[in-house]
Amino acid sequence: MSIEQNTDEERIMLGRWIKKGQGLIVGGSPLGDAYLDPNIERPEDVQQKSEEYVEFDHDAGEQMPHLKGCFRYELEKYYRDRYGPYLPKE
Repeated sequence: MSIEQNTDEERIMLGRWIKKGQGLIVGGSPLGDAYLDPNIERPEDVQQKSEEYVEFDHDAGEQMPHLKGCFRYELEKYYRDRYGPYLPKE
């Protein structure tokens, strides 16, 4: 299922994607292409969050193909320009 551009569903999904990737060492890839570098050691809790983020990132890339391939800084600007500075609450 694909999420349409400029909809509430896009706002929620993109906001969740931005929040999930904050503070993790997996945010250098474009939307839909995140991966875990096996050379980076992470504390167990961060490792779990990183694995969840990678899975969510791939799902978000499939659901929002119009944004797939865009980098974090582009998507944060895209979000702010369309939906304002506040991320959705989970």
